[in-house]
Amino acid sequence: MIAHTLQKEKHQDFLKQERIDPITGDILQEGDNIVICASCKSAFLVDSWEYIDRTHCEQTDTLKEIPKQKNVKISWETRNKKLDSLSSFDFNTVSEDEVSAIYLRFFALIGGSIAVLIIYFTHIGYVFIFVFLSYFFFGAFNKITYTQKSLCLSKGYFIVNKESQYRIKINYKAIKTIKATKVKLLSRLANSILFKQKKDFYDFIITTKTGEVHKVLISESEVKRINIETNFLRKYTELYQGQSIPLVIPVRYI
Repeated sequence: MIAHTLQKEKHQDFLKQERIDPITGDILQEGDNIVICASCKSAFLVDSWEYIDRTHCEQTDTLKEIPKQKNVKISWETRNKKLDSLSSFDFNTVSEDEVSAIYLRFFALIGGSIAVLIIYFTHIGYVFIFVFLSYFFFGAFNKITYTQKSLCLSKGYFIVNKESQYRIKINYKAIKTIKATKVKLLSRLANSILFKQKKDFYDFIITTKTGEVHKVLISESEVKRINIETNFLRKYTELYQGQSIPLVIPVRYI
């Protein structure tokens, strides 16, 4: 990896272009450490390059020098046509079994520990313990029997539960916001000593302009894939609603 520190005098032409990091959406500024993809010439902050595992355009090379280029500025809305041009996109949701297994093992451990403590300190009969555990697991039933939804994009529509009788079609023009929110409890359990999965989980939440909320569970790696391959999360954030944000697109390199 070859990094460049942007300097006002040395990289004046590059800084005037107001290039934007494809991952964070931040404008690259003086003092930023960046790398340039050797294939497409896109500029990334070093942290963003690390985030995508130093791989872009199916290769890992970066340029030794910042190339001179002619550019055009386009609006954020024009950039968003990338989403509209996608004919299909399948979201890799987390399986029901994986979620249920995590919660089941956790609640079994907690319930069993409480039962042992009750027997040890109070000597209460096993019938009471059975009733207690039944009530305990009934309270956790919704999480243990977690039901996942499928989600895909097809011909301008987000489709929830495509293969189900409860299929829902959402026109992308009806979307107000899309965001990925970390599921803290599930993520902590998955990364605990019980599971050691070393990954986090996120709720991918679609909110329509009429107030409907649709949610599916995805993994951290899927959030990364969505950020790299689409601009869903940037297009539908409230921050950019109705705004026109300058963006530089490389046209020709010399």
